[in-house]
Amino acid sequence: MLRGTHMLRLLRSVSLRDYRAAPMRLALMVGGIAAGVALIAALGIINASVLSNFRASLERAAGKAALQVVLGTGEVGFEESALATVRKDPQVQNAFGLVRGWLAATDDSGDTLQLFGVDLTTEAMDSYDVRTTGGEIDELEFLNDPSSVLLTEEYAKRRGVAVDDRVEFATPKGLQRLRVRGLLRAEGLATIFGGNLAVMDLPAAQRLLGKEERVDQVDVLLPVEADVAPVRDRLAAALPSSLSVIRPALRGERFERVIGAFQAMLDGLSLLCLLAGVFIVYNTTATAVMQRARDLAIMLVVGAERRRIFLLVLTEAAILGLVASVVGVLIGLGMARLLLTLVAQSMGVVYQTRFAVESYTLTWGQIAWYCALGLGGSVAAALVPARKASRLDPLELMRPDFRERLAITAPNAKLVAAGAAVLGLTLVALRVELARRSVSWGNLAASLLWIAVMVLAIPFMSGLIRTLQLTFQRVAGLEGRVAMESLARSPGRTGVTAAVIAFSLTLSVTVSSVALSFRESERNWFILTGDLVVSSVATEGGWLETPLNGAVEEELRAIPGVARVETYRALQGQQLRNSRIAVVALSPGFAETPQLRRQLLAGGDRAVIEMQGGRGVIVSDNLADRLGLDVGATLDLPTPLGTDRVPVVGIIAGDYSGDQGSVLMDRSRFAASWGDTQVSHFNVFLAPDTDLDATRQAIARSLRGRYMVKILTVPQTLAYHQAMVDRAFVFTYAIQLLVIAVTLAGIFDLLTTQIIERRGEIGIFRAIGAEGKQVSRAIQLEALVIGVGGALLGIVLAIGTSLLWVLVNFRILIGYVLEYHFPMLMAGWSIILAALVAAMAGRLAGRKALREPVLDSLRYE
Repeated sequence: MLRGTHMLRLLRSVSLRDYRAAPMRLALMVGGIAAGVALIAALGIINASVLSNFRASLERAAGKAALQVVLGTGEVGFEESALATVRKDPQVQNAFGLVRGWLAATDDSGDTLQLFGVDLTTEAMDSYDVRTTGGEIDELEFLNDPSSVLLTEEYAKRRGVAVDDRVEFATPKGLQRLRVRGLLRAEGLATIFGGNLAVMDLPAAQRLLGKEERVDQVDVLLPVEADVAPVRDRLAAALPSSLSVIRPALRGERFERVIGAFQAMLDGLSLLCLLAGVFIVYNTTATAVMQRARDLAIMLVVGAERRRIFLLVLTEAAILGLVASVVGVLIGLGMARLLLTLVAQSMGVVYQTRFAVESYTLTWGQIAWYCALGLGGSVAAALVPARKASRLDPLELMRPDFRERLAITAPNAKLVAAGAAVLGLTLVALRVELARRSVSWGNLAASLLWIAVMVLAIPFMSGLIRTLQLTFQRVAGLEGRVAMESLARSPGRTGVTAAVIAFSLTLSVTVSSVALSFRESERNWFILTGDLVVSSVATEGGWLETPLNGAVEEELRAIPGVARVETYRALQGQQLRNSRIAVVALSPGFAETPQLRRQLLAGGDRAVIEMQGGRGVIVSDNLADRLGLDVGATLDLPTPLGTDRVPVVGIIAGDYSGDQGSVLMDRSRFAASWGDTQVSHFNVFLAPDTDLDATRQAIARSLRGRYMVKILTVPQTLAYHQAMVDRAFVFTYAIQLLVIAVTLAGIFDLLTTQIIERRGEIGIFRAIGAEGKQVSRAIQLEALVIGVGGALLGIVLAIGTSLLWVLVNFRILIGYVLEYHFPMLMAGWSIILAALVAAMAGRLAGRKALREPVLDSLRYE
């Protein structure tokens, strides 16, 4: 008890007084950790919220089902006869077939509704908790009218729709006017997708979506006392091997595995932000110890134990770290509200689905974890300064150069050796990551790389200062000599400050590099060709457009000036050996284009011929890498009709149809195996001398009133895809702004504080006759060297970190194989920004130093 009281007294009389005198340093310590915690908390809240809301949506969509029969995670459907097979099981109480699809509003709202088709003649409505408002609907009228639809109260209120209204929607079969027969209460199934939901009778929905005699899932109801496992095993044996019989909760787990990679990427970037905050805290704590070193030494002289000094500094850091963590969690909650839509939108673009998030998830366990991270980071940052404070020699503090003696004094050779050792550990962690395909080791490798740069920053800045010393003396005269000698006397302080600058730039450049690499890789991969590309205006959640009826192909061929039409169909969400892939169906002429052939890595022309003949498939390089495939291997593809065993005849580079890989096949084989003839893109080739704009208008006239399409040139289509990539990474700009704001504030305070702390030597400089301009210029030159040195170090670190993220981490996490592109423009702006902030800090510090009387400056020593 007495020890605790004594520590409180020290905190009040020593620590509190010091931080009251230096509020900027206090704000910087709290802000550095708070920024890192805020980013981690914000992304953690978003991740948990997306998962919990999606799980809730799956539970509501499953209704009372104990088991579900599905084909992968896609929506191509399978034979409705599976429903009869399920119902034959003696323990199955009931089973309902269900189809899913999308309806797009035809006005300018951009609304897209999830359409559920359920058999309204059964007990399905009760199983899914579907209830209408205003009494019961006329079931006979509803079933006899194939245009009957139920919309949610929320959607109807938002759009001004009433019962018996006819509303036009874009569907795979074209534009359809549906009659609103009733409104759904906000309960059960009607609460998912933020109210953007429509329900139709199963046969009507099947016709509307082009899924006649097919369903997307079968929901199985069992008696309460039934043992689920034996039923699941019997159904799996009775149904085609391509179909999965799973518990509804398992679908949530599969979904978690899919987006878990995206979330791990966000966690890795946010941890680097926290690491930057830790180094800011280290620098500010070290500066605080240095500034009150004599006060601490006096405490030692009057009998204070050295371990109490050590505990005092650590306790300060712990208290500030805890306060910063709480502040960070509060800021993170606010950021989550701002970023949630953007991050969910990004996930949708990457994974081609929609993420409806209606509530936030923040548990006490999450709060404790975020506070533990902030507290641990703050204490870890204070360990070295606390150790130095506890080992102070009061006699040494009487020397004029005591600050330089308190700084890091390890020889450059030892620091280089230590840095090289940490770099060696970085390579080990990288090798383990590649072997185990574990991004946790990748995050460790990135952290070790940053620590290595922190250690090597001191010898780097020492070498840079020695290199510039003669040049600065010639160019800047006395001011240059004073600036260089001042920097040379405190290599530890200079190196650590430069490292903090490097970390801030590295984060911004790395995020920009990932976005740019994705954008440019997609541009170089782009294989759509022809003169015009016709596709739906609506999307399935990401960049891929909702498919259109394959019959549109013949209508396009009949338009004057059209030489030929090639088709492209991407079916997302298929399962292959626990990987989520896309199956791509290409028309024969599409496969012959130079754009596709130049992407082939293996198989050559023979691969194209074999694929065109339906005798094999071409796989993407990321799928080949993930599954260890080569030309000649065979794949067992789950299809609606069973397992299709196909040979691999080629490998294509960088296909971006699916995040974890793609399988390309001839359209006729796809239609036979999947029973699907819909098309994602119609590529129109014009005859020579045909007017493009006139043909575009002719296509629009031909399809007007029946389909809602966009008709773009290939460059315009590429621009659309590029815009979707930018949309996927738009949330990263908020991360960049946060990192830049906090770390630049840190740079400013560190440079200002460290320059002002030498006001004694500045006083001497003025006392021997230096003019104010000379003093100010010397300080600005010193700050500029630190800023530019840190920026150069940051560019080197950014190259290493971005290479790791683009070529290794992103590939393991998301699945896409990216080309590496370095954001030169962003890097250039970063260097300029760091130099400007450093120069501004030096200018303000110089003004403050000149405002102080010379005698007061000399008295400081």
